[in-house]
Amino acid sequence: MIALSYSFLTRLARLLTRILLGSKFHLRGTSNVPVSGPVLIVSNHVGAVDPAIIGAWTPRPVWFMAKAELFKGSWAWLMRGYHAFPVVRHSPDRTALRRAFGLLKDGSAVVLFPEGHRSEHARLLRAEPGAGFVARRSGALLVPIAITGTQYVLGRHTVIPKRAEVQMTFGEPFQLPDRNRDGSQMDHQQSADYLMTKIAQLLPLEYQGEYAGSPMPRSAQA
Repeated sequence: MIALSYSFLTRLARLLTRILLGSKFHLRGTSNVPVSGPVLIVSNHVGAVDPAIIGAWTPRPVWFMAKAELFKGSWAWLMRGYHAFPVVRHSPDRTALRRAFGLLKDGSAVVLFPEGHRSEHARLLRAEPGAGFVARRSGALLVPIAITGTQYVLGRHTVIPKRAEVQMTFGEPFQLPDRNRDGSQMDHQQSADYLMTKIAQLLPLEYQGEYAGSPMPRSAQA
């Protein structure tokens, strides 16, 4: 298989976005992404094309933590070409964590989907505590992304993409606070929930799901 460069693949994804979506693609807030330095980008996940669109339109190269299953088929070469590296979901995957922390230490931008998988109904799901661990341990600046409409472009059981209204918004950079509002130390789940509240603030109410109307969800252990 011929290796394709990340630069070529992202330019191709941008071209395909323009061809397929045209004026139905709405992009906001790209100036919120720092041009250099370590950045952990956290996004909701509603459609199969989310990583392609994020890679194409983020104004700097990014790396993706992607589920390990995607690297077992014939498309593994494409995943690696698009700066994706495998992570075993719902487990402390030390290899993936070392890769993520190493990239951030080197000043790269890494994309993480805190929910761990696509939302069936496009509404926010409860974040995985591992996302909070990565955000807290890395100490990197955080940038939220909110995506809507990509579930209609390419669904779980479709292979031909469709034109739909898609919006991708980059929120303002932020850092995790050290403590909850009551003064208690944030655990990993609470840290992950905090990431999701930043994403929720960029979404219409009908898509906020688990984080609708909650400025800081309580810990699952509370």
